[in-house]
Amino acid sequence: MPDSVEHLSDYADVMVLIEHPAGDVACPLARWIKLGPGPRPYLRPSRAWSASTGEELPLTLIPFRYRNTRAARQAIRDGRIPDPWPGAWSPPSQQEEDGRSPHGDPYEDAL
Repeated sequence: MPDSVEHLSDYADVMVLIEHPAGDVACPLARWIKLGPGPRPYLRPSRAWSASTGEELPLTLIPFRYRNTRAARQAIRDGRIPDPWPGAWSPPSQQEEDGRSPHGDPYEDAL
């Protein structure tokens, strides 16, 4: 899958689940890529599937910079990858990130 918003149509059949304390939300991956987590910097996709078949898809099919995992946020802060949502969100500072538990998150990319 391409890693640019110019190819959102390549993700037209992919749905993702965004877990939120107020309730889970399913949305098209293309929408997540366009909008991101908004003011909630720790929201991220936790499940992916084909809208047409219901087949479970690996989260790794989501381009790294759009996963919003701890590792992706660190790469953005370090300047190793571009901010996917410039002006639309603020990645948490390293100090805020360090205050979160790195354990018990099955959706996390390795650092």
